Amino acid sequence: MSTTNKIPKSGQMTLLDYMDEKEIPGGLSQDRKSHKITLNKKALHVLKKYTKEDYLADLDELGIEKTWDRICSYVMQYGDNSGFLQIDRFGEMYEIALALIDKEGKKRSGQYYTPEDVTALMNRWFMQIPGENVCDVGCGTGCLILKYLELIGEKKALEMILGGHLYLYESDPLALRICHCAIRARYEIEDEGVIHCILGDFLSSKIHLPQDAKVIINPPYAAIKGNTDEWEKTAVYKESMELYAVFMEKIFKEAHSAVIITPFSFVSGTKFYQLRKCMCEQGSGFIVSFDNVPGNIFCGRKHGIFNSNTANSGRAAITVFRKGRKKGYRVSPLIRFKNEERENLLKPRVLESILPKNYQTVNEEKTRFAKVSMQMEGIYDTWMQYSQKTIADLALTGEGEYRLEIPNTCRYFTTASAGKLKRAGSIVLHAKDKDSYDFLYCFANSSFLYWWWRIYDGAITYSLKLLLSVPLPYDALTAQDRVFFEETRSEMEQKERDYIIKKKNAGEVQENVKFPELYRKKINERILQILKREEDASVLETIHQNHFF
Repeated sequence: MSTTNKIPKSGQMTLLDYMDEKEIPGGLSQDRKSHKITLNKKALHVLKKYTKEDYLADLDELGIEKTWDRICSYVMQYGDNSGFLQIDRFGEMYEIALALIDKEGKKRSGQYYTPEDVTALMNRWFMQIPGENVCDVGCGTGCLILKYLELIGEKKALEMILGGHLYLYESDPLALRICHCAIRARYEIEDEGVIHCILGDFLSSKIHLPQDAKVIINPPYAAIKGNTDEWEKTAVYKESMELYAVFMEKIFKEAHSAVIITPFSFVSGTKFYQLRKCMCEQGSGFIVSFDNVPGNIFCGRKHGIFNSNTANSGRAAITVFRKGRKKGYRVSPLIRFKNEERENLLKPRVLESILPKNYQTVNEEKTRFAKVSMQMEGIYDTWMQYSQKTIADLALTGEGEYRLEIPNTCRYFTTASAGKLKRAGSIVLHAKDKDSYDFLYCFANSSFLYWWWRIYDGAITYSLKLLLSVPLPYDALTAQDRVFFEETRSEMEQKERDYIIKKKNAGEVQENVKFPELYRKKINERILQILKREEDASVLETIHQNHFF
């Protein structure tokens, strides 16, 4: 019998909710009067010394549901063991099973495995936010909530659970059952109904959070597809068509507080304005955003996805939210780190130290959140104050005499050249006149053009729309500034071919120009003078670094 067709009542989950037979393949039997489930000697012997090979063999022979019948029954009676069969490993074990049995379904679900150190970081923030009723939305097999219970300690965990304040939401009945089993086994909870288990589509208008809810969640990262008849068709739904965005919206509207890990695209992406508006209307908090080069926040194996990469990938953000009168969010810069820095980086104190002081809100004129560090906040504000024009104002709509080529892939810097480059991806601009050309050439080879991309994108490529929106302090240039940019542009243009670098990408040679850093520093210093800033130009080099510490 398929467990997915049996929907247990909230708070009433038992093995019998999933089984009809008296004798169950896999070494399980049950007494319908006492609801007691027992393992035969052979199954018990295997599970006592359970290995990964045993698990894979069970999946092959019994299928995923009967295999987990055995595991849950064993753990409820005997606990986990020091070998392969450990509650803390349930998430990865279930992911392996889904990868073997339902690769397509796993891919469509858009779920990323949450590494243990990220889980711990989220839960340290989760411990600090208010809310009587603890809710894990999309709990899966329970890695997030189990870490929270561990961090608050056994006494507080039991008080909260036995007090009826734990809510688990999940659309996968077997994953929900595994999570429920893991919590009960770890804390030796006999009463099955004390934990509220809500099985179904969280986005359904029939499912809601309890009053005074604090939520922790790693929602699915996938486009909206399938039947959404029971959903409220909000502005966020219509604009984004992204699952994680509508999950966030519902939580902002119904929860008292939340810790949420998602892709970072909602921070500045055009199709997430309504989400940002909702966030600001409902309360305040902060957002930390992580790049995925060189280190990847979703490190760890991913099982059964259709490529050769064994590590989860994705640029992520963690949002900490509190409902209240205060509005807006402190937003971190896009964080890069090396793998060896993970342990020291993923701590609340460290990440909060780079948050700017200002709380950002959005409106029809300022629709995006800017990812700017505390130390760069003053420069950014002055840059906006002095900039009355954008690149679009200095560029022609068609071709002209003053050609400028800017490669659109810019992992660590941006460059501009007058000469043509042999490469697949570039943006070609034509300046309106020579003064505009001199300034644009230098500006594109400074830190500022690259910084704008990091502030409002930072994913893979520089879009033409974003490039044309870059603000320029062009009207603040003095005659001496114009001479500086003319001379600097002329010198750099003459040396372009000396600094060509070549890389192969998919078998094709890709050219770029990599000028010595002294040119970037020189131009940065001049722009800071124009902005009347006193900082040393070296502060801008932090934008390009591939490490955190």
